[in-house]
Amino acid sequence: MRMGWLNMEDLEQLKRILSYEKEMVQSRITEINKELAELGNVQKTIIIKKISGKCYYYNQWMENKKLRCKSLGPVAPGAIADFEQKILKKNELEEELNIKKGLLSYLEETLTRITHEINSSRKIINNYTFEVYWKDEITARVYVKEHDVTVSRFTDHPLKQIFAQKKMTRYQLNRILELRCWERDRADINELLKNIGLQEYNPQEIVRKTHGVSFNDYIWIRFPGEKLTSKDVLVR
Repeated sequence: MRMGWLNMEDLEQLKRILSYEKEMVQSRITEINKELAELGNVQKTIIIKKISGKCYYYNQWMENKKLRCKSLGPVAPGAIADFEQKILKKNELEEELNIKKGLLSYLEETLTRITHEINSSRKIINNYTFEVYWKDEITARVYVKEHDVTVSRFTDHPLKQIFAQKKMTRYQLNRILELRCWERDRADINELLKNIGLQEYNPQEIVRKTHGVSFNDYIWIRFPGEKLTSKDVLVR
């Protein structure tokens, strides 16, 4: 599972969903083991032995490298139907148990990866700032701290301002930044990302490379340490 395209809120939500699913799977595994224990020593092999001219059913299994048998009584139509039903039930439970164990292993592995990615993301992009310009006129300065985003706006001009509010979540910010990026479903999106040194679609990383410029306006984004003016980045 590739998760690089998910933002922090998406990752947190996915972690909650998978954690709940893991609890449900663990609960079912506990129930299955209890049901198997209640079935007792039901073995899958049934044989018929003829003794003194009469046929008898036997349940047969290996134990401590020795062949064990237990009589189930004389052969007659339906005589061991209840026992056979227990064998069928045991087969179903064991098959379900194997599936649930595989799913649990997958969930645990995925949750470990998600937790690692969340922790790594928090270290890398925990706090950052950037400025938004219309030509060389500053229109906003954005402060991102953990999950919260604060915007200092310096104009309300609708053609110059991309932020409608002063407080938002990191997810909301990423949605706004995505409007300054190429569409996700473009046929050539992978080639465009490769050209700017990215392997996955990430709005924040894209605008760091492109400065969020567009043919439709004179808005652009400057990150700390960049000695740029509108002439350096605008495409028109």
